[in-house]
Amino acid sequence: MSNINADTCRYCFLDLDVDNHRKKLATAASFVNATDSRYGFTSKDLRQLGGSELSRINDLISMDHEWSSKNDDCGGIEIRPPSSACRIVVQLYWDVAPLACENFATLCANADMTKTPLGQSGKPLTYRSSRIHRVIPQFILQGGDFVFGNGSGGESIFNGKKFKDERAGLQLSHDSRGVLSMGNSGKNSNTSQFFITFQAAPQCNGKHVVFGKVVSGFPVLDYVETFGTESGEPSVPIEITECGIYTPLTTPGAGYWFDKPDEEAYSGISPIFMVQPRVVVVAPTMVVTERFQKASSSHFALTAICVQDYETQELVTKRIYDDLDNFAIDVVLFAPACSDIRKTMTTLPPSWNREEIPMDQVLLESKPVDALTTVWTR
Repeated sequence: MSNINADTCRYCFLDLDVDNHRKKLATAASFVNATDSRYGFTSKDLRQLGGSELSRINDLISMDHEWSSKNDDCGGIEIRPPSSACRIVVQLYWDVAPLACENFATLCANADMTKTPLGQSGKPLTYRSSRIHRVIPQFILQGGDFVFGNGSGGESIFNGKKFKDERAGLQLSHDSRGVLSMGNSGKNSNTSQFFITFQAAPQCNGKHVVFGKVVSGFPVLDYVETFGTESGEPSVPIEITECGIYTPLTTPGAGYWFDKPDEEAYSGISPIFMVQPRVVVVAPTMVVTERFQKASSSHFALTAICVQDYETQELVTKRIYDDLDNFAIDVVLFAPACSDIRKTMTTLPPSWNREEIPMDQVLLESKPVDALTTVWTR
């Protein structure tokens, strides 16, 4: 694709589906849509049902002659969104490893094409619908083998051929959680496989090309890690259901997929991405942070900056600016006790100012009880 370059594809996203959650949620949504009259649901839309109605669905579907087999086919149903959302956003280091970046970005972008090109293997050249085949706690998650799905295959966008290690990428360290690096089978054997670190992995230094980092979606990493094993085989299926180019301030940075039943659609569903704003809460203590987390429930992709963990307010401000500049967050929510920090921030990073976004839509102040209203009304 000719438009894949450092200017247009600085960021990409991967949507991970853990243990078929998306299919299980879609099955529950279809059940409610089809049986609302039979079972007296107040809405045909699963998302509109209250807690007492939701609590009935598992028993109803298991006893329903028509739907019980569908329930069994997907290993049960889910009636609520995934607790960790599904989207991981990564920043690519085009100045360090342009070949690896072009390869990765193209394989992400190809998912949005009307007709995805086929590789030399005859498989679509995209990460979409491929497996995360390796998850080792305190080490890595690995995917990108869209040929065999087990780590033995994969192919590059360069006529399917393996491409060389880029020296600058080899010189970068796997020194933290969220490092994006090329998987390989030896020197100069890069194809489509990649891995993301769960923590520093110095054993990979000098052997694998680092070409990016995770900027948001760390709760997704946390969740995926819980299904890792010593052998590397995930204990549940983990799939990249969607992927693409992340355009800052345009593409949603967090959320989950809801496959809404739609009789007019060819597939019978209309996929909807349910956006969850990426909110960082600036609070004086962990106790206040926990109040925000409880109040926001699953409506936000929430992270926290606990002021008492920083030596100075300047370090807090720097952390906020860095997160904004990397497009890792959408909104900053200050607890009233931290309003003095809010007042020191007089501008947004230049990358945000280009879009002429008002500061009062990004830097907000609220009590925990008012957090939902404060964010959604901006």
